Amino acid sequence: MRIKFFHENDKAQKIKKKLFLAMKFLLKSGKYTNSHFVKKFENKFQRFVETKYCVAVNSGTSALHLSLIALGIKEGDEVIVPSISFVASAAAIVYVGAKPVFVDVNDKDSLINVKSIEKFITAKTKAIMVVHLHGLMCDMLEIKKIAKKFKLKIIEDSSQAHGSEYRATKPGFYSNVATFSFYPTKNLGAIGEGGAILTNNFDIYKKSVALRAWASNKKSFSDLGYNYRMPEFIAASLLTKIKYLKNDINKRIKIANYYKKYLKIKSYSEFDNSEKIHSYHIFAIRVKNRKKFMENLKQKKIDTASHYNYCLPELKIFKNYKNKNSKFNFSSKISKETVSLPIYPELERKQQKYIISKVNEILLKSKLIN
Repeated sequence: MRIKFFHENDKAQKIKKKLFLAMKFLLKSGKYTNSHFVKKFENKFQRFVETKYCVAVNSGTSALHLSLIALGIKEGDEVIVPSISFVASAAAIVYVGAKPVFVDVNDKDSLINVKSIEKFITAKTKAIMVVHLHGLMCDMLEIKKIAKKFKLKIIEDSSQAHGSEYRATKPGFYSNVATFSFYPTKNLGAIGEGGAILTNNFDIYKKSVALRAWASNKKSFSDLGYNYRMPEFIAASLLTKIKYLKNDINKRIKIANYYKKYLKIKSYSEFDNSEKIHSYHIFAIRVKNRKKFMENLKQKKIDTASHYNYCLPELKIFKNYKNKNSKFNFSSKISKETVSLPIYPELERKQQKYIISKVNEILLKSKLIN
């Protein structure tokens, strides 16, 4: 039995007819970017996330970049960010000339250590960027209290948190802005690339709308803008897939619960089910010898991945931003141990059973359990 890390062949068959119709409409209209389907998707996704405004852009990275600009983050400012995340989280901060200030993560869930944030705040700190890693939201109420105390902005990198909840709220509730990615493997993935900015603040919305399309006002330009518009076909693909999103997330949760029930290893993220809904963009476990473990599963025809096999402040590209007194003990350890198992709505129960049996078999034989 061969099990890919990710695929959605079944969904592709379900949506292809609507995609063909959308393409026919686009060819007839001649409007290929930032038009009918983009506006329709913005309205749909804004209602799903339960915020007032949504700005569709061409990637999750662009969404982070524009959000920082809209919040007034500039050269010389500092932004708190977790040391475990995709590189785009910190890169977007550097794009605006600001300094990413890295904070270690929790051992139990790989999320930013909220208790450590305050000691990294200086007079130059202007914002906290939190990352809802793997689909598990951070402790937003505590982060909100810190932000209020020090008069800081909050940006939620929600690239992996489509459908995630914290205390019955979605990303954007406790923050100034939440950003999403629609990379194909995400819970809501486009047929291509895409991203979005979600906010309840009209000024942030207005500035983001202008900046994504060169800040053009017909006769001139009000600002130095960007070409971050979302193509119409991308929006059309998201519209066809968003109706499956709630059901897909429920399937991911069921698969995760099945894994947790029968896997012998219990080194997955720990969280309070009464407080949070984990949308499981990624289901990760931690093992002692990741390379050996992944190679063994590959021999069993099971594909895996390692998200993320680096600690951001330890990368050469961020060496100039690393605080010499900072320690990233948990981040370093997690980056060397995390393995992501296949988890997607199309993963059948017999495939889940096969994965569980082979993982248990390999771990027990190799004594790799943490």
